[in-house]
Amino acid sequence: MRVLLLGTTGNVGSRLLPALVAHKHEVILYVRNPSKLSAGATSCATAVVSGSGIDSDSIKAAILSHHCDAVINAAGLAPVLRKSGELPAIFAAVTKAALGAREQRGGAPLRCWFLSGFGILDSPRKGHMISD
Repeated sequence: MRVLLLGTTGNVGSRLLPALVAHKHEVILYVRNPSKLSAGATSCATAVVSGSGIDSDSIKAAILSHHCDAVINAAGLAPVLRKSGELPAIFAAVTKAALGAREQRGGAPLRCWFLSGFGILDSPRKGHMISD
C-alpha cells in the first residue's frame, strides 16, 4: 500500500515508519518541519510532504497526488492533565481530507488509522521523555 504517515518525527510515528517499510509499504511522510526528520527516515520514505496537520486541503492534496491507499495519523499528543492540544483539530482535518479525497477520486474508501501520543511515555531517543 501507499501510506500517508502524519507525525513521523514523534514517538509513535518514528516507530511506525520502520514497521511499515519492513512490510513493503511505500510511505509518504507528511510533516510540519522536514528538517526534524532523521536521515534514516528520509532515506526510506517514498516522498516527504510539508504541511500542517490541521490543514485538510493540504492533507487531501497529499493523498491525491501520491495516490495513497491509506492514512495513518500519529500526529499530536493526547490531552494530558486537562490541557488541550491540537489533537482534536488534527483528527478532524485528517478525517475531512480522507473523505474528500475518496469523494474526488472515487473507488474504494481509504483505510485510516488514528493514533495519539501520550506525553509522559519514554521516547526511543535515550535520555528524553516525550514531553521534553
